[in-house]
Amino acid sequence: MVKEGKVTLLGGDKDHPGEFPNGITLSPDEKHLYVTAGFRKTLRYNVLPDDTIANPAPFLDAGNDRMKTDRNGNLYSTVQGNEIWITSPEGKHLGTLQLPQSTREPRPRIVATNMAFGDPDNKTLYITACTHLFRIKLKVAGMRPAEVGSN
Repeated sequence: MVKEGKVTLLGGDKDHPGEFPNGITLSPDEKHLYVTAGFRKTLRYNVLPDDTIANPAPFLDAGNDRMKTDRNGNLYSTVQGNEIWITSPEGKHLGTLQLPQSTREPRPRIVATNMAFGDPDNKTLYITACTHLFRIKLKVAGMRPAEVGSN
């Protein structure tokens, strides 16, 4: 979205009043931009050939802090405290990764705050959650930022 060192405004309060964008990520082919709109929803925009965006459409009925995509274009979203939702590019809920909760009292708060794909095969998802760090091995490789658009 940045060409020749120029930063371009793509949207603002007039487009979605009262909703603050937070999480953001691109689909692997860079044809779609996902943006959270507060804690209520996630929108999907079309990315046009001139690097502008159009056609915002509701994608998830939840907002979140962080999102990542895998090589199949599935969206991983930190939502609902200790959960990460996996959603297909068509908007179908594929599954939920639930971070383990301690049974000790007092129970520490576990809220997924960020994530990154790693390891040589990119099939490990690392997840931060308050004072915890988790990892889970997945069947599909994730996208790293430098790889988006290079397929």
